[in-house]
Amino acid sequence: MWRAPVLASTSIAIASLLVGTLFACCISSPFEQQIRWAKVIFAGTLRSAQPVRLPGTIVTRYRFEDVRYVKGQGPPDSLVLVQVGGSDGMMEVISSIGVSFQVGTRYVVFADRGYGPLPSQYSPMSCGTGHPFAIRADSGSTIPVVHAGERAPIVAIDDLHVVVLNTTPWRPEMGGWLIRTGGQALAPSPPPRLPLDDLIRAFDFDYDARFRRYSETMRGAKNAGKLLRFVNLFPNQDPGTRVTEEEFLRVLSGIVARASIPSDDQTN
Repeated sequence: MWRAPVLASTSIAIASLLVGTLFACCISSPFEQQIRWAKVIFAGTLRSAQPVRLPGTIVTRYRFEDVRYVKGQGPPDSLVLVQVGGSDGMMEVISSIGVSFQVGTRYVVFADRGYGPLPSQYSPMSCGTGHPFAIRADSGSTIPVVHAGERAPIVAIDDLHVVVLNTTPWRPEMGGWLIRTGGQALAPSPPPRLPLDDLIRAFDFDYDARFRRYSETMRGAKNAGKLLRFVNLFPNQDPGTRVTEEEFLRVLSGIVARASIPSDDQTN
């Protein structure tokens, strides 16, 4: 979206269409597929965000330092990502897709290249489950922990689950009414606060049952049990645990290795 009367070139319009198509594909894809699409996955601290005017558009150059690579390789100490959007003087470009960063915050970022106005440079992937993962201390704490997006802390991770604590409290309209025999209606109640293992076990039971029903009609469903699952908890279910950068990157490295192994149902 333009805030100044500048006509984008045909090449920019085509690039925008391509990015939009990739975004539409990405938002409905499994986490493992998002890993395969990323050329690099890294943890880094954003030190600067600099807008740069190009013919027909503006991009922002994000410089990340203290970089640790989980997938792929890049400069050993810092990496620059480029994303359409930004302001330069009287001109401002607002991208309808893309991700946001805050200078001084550390992130785990999925990045790709080959599209946009600077296809030879890396850009943050425009979508992804939980991406970018912010690493910062929660309110009242000094220990940096990993968040899905900017706000939702991750409370547990293993090779099959990422457990996320949502910041939106449960409300009655989120539940379903139960009708007993005889017609008595029971109002919805908030989900219980259970031990973390019990919450994950209940989620897996529902997840596996749901995909068993679709296993013969849904492409790739027979391998659904092997895919990473995001488990979302409400604030009243907070187990009190959090995931540090070290733990997150260690488990993510294993998921990256697993995602690189071809399967019969892998979509290219």
